[in-house]
Formats: sequence, structure tokens, C-alpha cells
Amino acid sequence: MKLHKKVFCVVGLGLLLFGTNLLAAEKTAKDVINNAYQYIGSMDKYAFKAVVSEDAVEDGQIVKTYKQNVSAKVSRPNMLRVDTKGDIKNRSNYINNGLYTMIDHDLGYYAQVKTPKSIDGTLDFIFTKLGIKAPMASLFYSDMQKRVKFNNSKYFGTVDVGGVECDYVAFKNKTREIHVWIATGDKPLVKTYSVIDTDTQGNPRMNTSLTWIKNPSISDSDFIFKAPKGASKVSVHSAN
Repeated sequence: MKLHKKVFCVVGLGLLLFGTNLLAAEKTAKDVINNAYQYIGSMDKYAFKAVVSEDAVEDGQIVKTYKQNVSAKVSRPNMLRVDTKGDIKNRSNYINNGLYTMIDHDLGYYAQVKTPKSIDGTLDFIFTKLGIKAPMASLFYSDMQKRVKFNNSKYFGTVDVGGVECDYVAFKNKTREIHVWIATGDKPLVKTYSVIDTDTQGNPRMNTSLTWIKNPSISDSDFIFKAPKGASKVSVHSAN
């Protein structure tokens, strides 16, 4: 069974079990996710690749699923690069010591803005001041365990995801369910996760599968933006 099919099957199980007391375990969802976020936040340098699929809904029906391929590199405390290419967009984002750059490769436009020097501070800035959304931001913050808040959570035990034993946890608030599979052991890295929009008819979801790169080659030059020939710089306006 392919990985994405396994994810869908397990998510279905989670939706059936959520809100029940069928499974009792010493571990809690909060313990598992906090452990993962603390581990990710403690890493100085890391990289991963991801495949993201996202449902499009019309009149309460899922009409299409879009796919994106993502590559990310992190060098704490102040450098991040995310390249995204797929059905929806072809963009690169750079954070480099207080300078945030985003380029749309298809349109040939790029924008730059001064931000706080840290990755955490820059992410907060672009979310609140520029209205930019970044679904993978939880994998970049150094203190995400202090930020995550949900009304309900549940630990469903361990499952096999692509040959990796993972703790399966889920969280729920008024508008979303988030299901996360995290590798067990001394490297609790997020293997895959699914975000379900429970506030929209049809319950569209975004599924993300991650491949963490062992001993990645990361240098400061990876985070230096060089405008391609013919690219045009545009201004940035606050969303507030």
C-alpha cells in the first residue's frame, strides 16, 4: 500500500475514534507533539523534502487535488529557505539575518522586506504584518511547543507509516482537525500530517508527507538570494 493511501486509511480511523474513549494509553497527544517540537527546535541545521496535496472544493464537493513539492533548509537562529513548486505555485522564500525575500518564479516578481533577525521573529512578522500564510511554519519555529493550542487532543497509539513506526496523535479545535504521525525513538521527527477543514462543507484536507535528509549539506550561500536575470522587484505593503 502506498504511503498516501496508508495516511488516508489512518485518518479515517482517527475520525471514527475522535471523541470516544476506546483507547487508553499512558502517553498523551500533548506529550508526543511537545517532544517532537522540542527536538526539532533543538536542531541547529536540518533539511527536508515534502509532498503536499490539497483539496479544492466547489459547492461542498472536492473537485480537484493539487500537489506541491517542497524543499526546506534551516540554519538557526536566522536563516531559512523554502522552495515550492507544483500545481499551485512556483516560489522561493528566504530568511537571512533580518531580510525576508519571496520570489514568484513563474511571474518573475520578487519582494524584499526588513524583518527581525531570527527565524521565529521573521515568521511572526510576515504572518501578522504582511498577511502571509505558511502551513509548514510549525516545523521551523524553535519554540513551537509553547505556541500550539487545541481544544481537544487524543493519542491513538503507534502505527506503521512507510516502514517507520510512528506515534499517531490528533488535535481538534472549532474549525480544524490535525492528525500527525511522529517517528518513535530518540529522533521524534514528523513523518506526515493531515489538516482537515471541519468548518467547510466537504471537509477538504491538506496532506503532507516529509522526508528528512540525513547529514544535509547546508552552507550560508544557500540562503543568499540572487535575483534572476529579468526578474522585477515589487514593493511590499502591510496587510494591516
